[in-house]
Amino acid sequence: MIVDRPESHFIFVVPLDHVEYRYNYITLRGEPLTNKQYLEHWGKWLVFGLREEVEELARKLDPYVEERKIPAVKYDRKLITEFQLNRCVMCVYCHDETKDEVWEILAALGVKDKAWMYERETLEKWLPGGVNLEKWIQGRGLDHEHAERVRADARAKFKRIFAEENEIFTGIDQ
Repeated sequence: MIVDRPESHFIFVVPLDHVEYRYNYITLRGEPLTNKQYLEHWGKWLVFGLREEVEELARKLDPYVEERKIPAVKYDRKLITEFQLNRCVMCVYCHDETKDEVWEILAALGVKDKAWMYERETLEKWLPGGVNLEKWIQGRGLDHEHAERVRADARAKFKRIFAEENEIFTGIDQ
């Protein structure tokens, strides 16, 4: 199911059960991942393209998400001006044990470039001092005080989410 909430920067492709019944798609063979397992094994294939290209790919991936061959997908609603990218980014999520099967689906749909990233790497980029957070702060032109509040909020948010490594990972609001 393609979920397009105008207030979000991202458009998501998630199973209908996730939307209607809060099905947790962050699993391996039906078992939900703990915070520790999520950080160790969960990642994504990165696909870059024009908005129209990623929208078309999202429509093609939707049946694979519903069949649970691909856990979830998200892509940019618009270019992130703070990062000065000229293409939108699509993230095709999965456990590292299933990433080859997911890549085969992407390749069959015409995706040619391979770029895999673990979620722990992404989170590190959004922590204080991380390249993404710092570029975002700079791109927004935040003054020192506001930038420090953003950094403190990011640090506190991720500390809270991952405080208990053996708890089931419940996601990050986006």
